[in-house]
Amino acid sequence: MGHWVPEFSKKKTILVSVAVSLSAFIIMAYIMYNYREQKRQDEILEVTKSYMVLQTELENTIYTNMYLLKGYVAYLKSECGLDWRESSGYLEILVENQDVCIRNIATIMDTTIIDNYPLEGNESTIGVDLTRVESQKDMVLRTKHEKKTTFQGPVPLVQGGEGFVIRVPVIREDASYWGQVSIVLDGDRIYKKIDELAEKTSLNIKIYNTENHNETPFYEYDKWAMKDPLNFIISPSLMNWNVKVIPIDGWCSYGLTHMMMGLLCILASIAIGLISYFSMKTNYRFKHNSIHDSLTGLLNRHFLNDYQKLIISAAERKNALVGLLLLDLDDFKNINDTYGHGIGDEVLIETSRILRKVVRTNEAVFRIGGDEFLIIFPMIEDTMVLEHAGQRILEMFQDEFKIKGHDIFIDSSIGKGIFPTDGKDFEEVLQVADKNMYKHKKNKKNY
Repeated sequence: MGHWVPEFSKKKTILVSVAVSLSAFIIMAYIMYNYREQKRQDEILEVTKSYMVLQTELENTIYTNMYLLKGYVAYLKSECGLDWRESSGYLEILVENQDVCIRNIATIMDTTIIDNYPLEGNESTIGVDLTRVESQKDMVLRTKHEKKTTFQGPVPLVQGGEGFVIRVPVIREDASYWGQVSIVLDGDRIYKKIDELAEKTSLNIKIYNTENHNETPFYEYDKWAMKDPLNFIISPSLMNWNVKVIPIDGWCSYGLTHMMMGLLCILASIAIGLISYFSMKTNYRFKHNSIHDSLTGLLNRHFLNDYQKLIISAAERKNALVGLLLLDLDDFKNINDTYGHGIGDEVLIETSRILRKVVRTNEAVFRIGGDEFLIIFPMIEDTMVLEHAGQRILEMFQDEFKIKGHDIFIDSSIGKGIFPTDGKDFEEVLQVADKNMYKHKKNKKNY
């Protein structure tokens, strides 16, 4: 008998459900990964914005002092005729209310310090040839020879302590080198300002002096090692500092969140797989039950309405015959009355087993009533097919049915009909088969 709904394959269904589950897991893992990367990029963007605030304020501090120094050079050349002794009043006005990081401003003829403002506390620097100071020699000569502004620091100072030095060359009208002026920014104050900026921007930073190729930072907000820092360069044309930056409390850790999301992905994918499995199983059952009799598993009358149209149409196109065998169990009501409906149901089930055994793959068996069954034989060549099939069925009903300890003898009546010989449509042929069945019921010898 043909399978009008594909047989349910548990193995195949499980494989499909596993594939659906894995696909769901991959999709959710991808979404989770993109979410994590988006959060990471958002955090990097926020850190970069904060760093730009820090860099801008730090550069402003350095460049403001550099412009002060260039203003002093202009004054020294235009107003004093390079006579530094007349500049103390100007320097006092220049630094008034200016950056508190300024420690002193030195005037240097060639490479020797000839004046320092304020002089108090810096007396020891007067007359010092900076080319003899190893820590400052290279930068002083660079300023002299290249005739350009330089920045150095942190560097040990002649008068003690540590500072950052900006040097601006003083060039005569004939473009010859006269000397240079320098402004010293107090190291401790610069570090304090960087601390304030780091806290203001919520950044943990380490600053390296790339000029000295030093792998040890000259400033670090804290001593802890950084994980995945962002790297920036501050003013490569002047300061050339390499800055490593992370959030002040470190990058957000999504470890626990990711574990929970990963677990949810696994559970969700398993749930989707299970839902897929039971959905396919339920769908199969729904399709199967919609066209099959719930007791015997045979095709039902609901499906017969669609099936007969297909078979009759195909027979008309190919000019073929369609055979019907209508079978009824004799005195079935007596079985129910004598043994009970439970035994009656078992009789119907045994009958369906017999009919399945008799028919071939392309033939269909229906239960169309309480104890009525119909077998449709599509595309037959002659009526002998029905004769032989009917005879086989009757022979199988000659033996007693052994059902739950009861020996039950069941007789059946069969009627046949042929399309288009016995009618122009299915209903007419079915009526002929029904009449023939009742004839057989009255006269058992005439089938």
